[in-house]
Formats: sequence, C-alpha cells, structure tokens
Amino acid sequence: MAAININKEQFRQRVSGDKPLLVDYWAPWCGYCRRIGPVYEKIAEEYGDRMEVAKINIDEEGQLAEAERVDVIPTLILYKNGKAVDSVVNPGSKAAIDQFIQEALAK
Repeated sequence: MAAININKEQFRQRVSGDKPLLVDYWAPWCGYCRRIGPVYEKIAEEYGDRMEVAKINIDEEGQLAEAERVDVIPTLILYKNGKAVDSVVNPGSKAAIDQFIQEALAK
C-alpha cells in the first residue's frame, strides 16, 4: 500500500484509529524530502498492514505542522492511540526509518 496524502481533517480521523499512524511532514520544495520519498513509499508497502502511513504537505497544512511542533522537514512522527509517541528528523536511510519505527512501536 502506498503512503497516502492527508489533510488536517483526515489526520484527525486517522490519528485516533486502531492502527498506529506514521506521518511524513514534507514540502515539494524540500530536496531532501523528495530524496527520501521513494524510501518512504517502501516503508508504506512493508508496514501498511500494521500501521497507516501518510504524508502531510506543510505548505498546505501549516497550522497542523505548527501544532505538531514540526520545525524542520522532513520530520516523521509516529502516533499511537491519538498521541505522538516519537519523531525523527532527516532520517538518513531506510534502515534508520526501520529502526525508528521498531523503537517507537515498542513504547
């Protein structure tokens, strides 16, 4: 399953869902965001049965990014039971994202 682009309303619906929610806060002008995009899609394919994998464009949802204290992009935040469990900024590789997910899910 591919990562889905969501807006503020969709975020509010999904963040309290049964599955954990992994969100990539990004922007089209961010070169590093575009570079990790294909890696994030692989994460969505691998983890799609265990969690929802989404993307939020901070240019379109600036208030949400501000409310979630996203200052630097790309920032990945894992939510469980409606709350942010952990975050990682500028993950260096797929392995780093995998490790982040495993550690955050264990919390």
